[in-house]
Amino acid sequence: MADRWLVRVGEKEYGPVELGTLDDWKREGRLLPTNEVRRESDSVWTTANTIPELFGPPPLPAQTGHPLVRRRSCGEIIRDSFRIYKSAFLPFFVVTLLIAIPTLMLELTSPMYGIFPQVEGAGLTRARVIALFAFITLVVDWPVFLAGIQIATVDVLEGHKVRVGELLRRAANFFPRFARLSLIVYGSYFLCTAIPVAIILSLASESPTILSLLLALLILAVQVIMVARLWVNFLFWQQSAYISNLEGAAALRESKMLARSQRRPRKSTRPLWRGALLASLWVLLVLGLSAGAEIPLILPKLQSVSTSSPEEIIKMWQDLNVPKVADAMLIGSMAISSSIRALLRPILGIAFVLVYLDARADFSESELAPPDAPR
Repeated sequence: MADRWLVRVGEKEYGPVELGTLDDWKREGRLLPTNEVRRESDSVWTTANTIPELFGPPPLPAQTGHPLVRRRSCGEIIRDSFRIYKSAFLPFFVVTLLIAIPTLMLELTSPMYGIFPQVEGAGLTRARVIALFAFITLVVDWPVFLAGIQIATVDVLEGHKVRVGELLRRAANFFPRFARLSLIVYGSYFLCTAIPVAIILSLASESPTILSLLLALLILAVQVIMVARLWVNFLFWQQSAYISNLEGAAALRESKMLARSQRRPRKSTRPLWRGALLASLWVLLVLGLSAGAEIPLILPKLQSVSTSSPEEIIKMWQDLNVPKVADAMLIGSMAISSSIRALLRPILGIAFVLVYLDARADFSESELAPPDAPR
């Protein structure tokens, strides 16, 4: 008779269930390596990652011909990204709305759009309350959005039908892991940006000298290098967290190893260069479509630029950015731009999943395993 298992989460116990059910729970994100488990016939609890059938190193993908881990050309990555997005458009779009809606609300509370009247003083205005709730919602939804993109992409690649409700539930199960990693990743970006900027502003604010300006430029150059290095090291942290089922430092270690891989002779086929190329193409696509949609709305405001004096141009620009009343054209422009970003954002996430799977094809599972994992 096959062993049956009990799972303990907090004060609650689930089971007994067979190993196949545990494997289903693991795939759905309901069973994590750190969860306590025990055989029905045992009295001692252990952790799920000690069950080799669940969390042991899988066979080497390159040797078994696993359909997910394989090499793809850059053209295949782009084509497959659109194909995957098309096959599960609604789930991808719903997950993206989790962050697109609060982002839009944050932007619309700006004085630039004139929706909310400007009140003198530092009181708790309606705009500030809405902005606060939008910001909290964005922070809470962000890890769910990141996990949802990974889950939906892998499900499509595996031939599973992606359902919105199930996708949101599974993504929510990964919230703790993605939230912790988000704190590390985005916290690192913040520290490497905020501290140098504060120093630069202090050097250039009061009676700057040539020496202080040169020092500020040097600090700025160091900041750019540090942020670029962080971007490289964190290139695949989301994919490592879900596809490789890694936490914390282990996920970041794998991300860095894959991103910095130089096992392919041509630079254009390496993960770093492909990631940079895809991100650049996505930004250009978003900017191009956004500009094409916004220009017809903004153009009437700019028609008099060629005949206006410099003073009139400055005044017009101030009026454009700080309207006294709600400006329907600016609001419409922002709504269109936000919709375009929401529609296109999943494509970049899908593409990075494919780049990650392509990069893994150059490594064995033992090479990517954490240092303390059994080999």
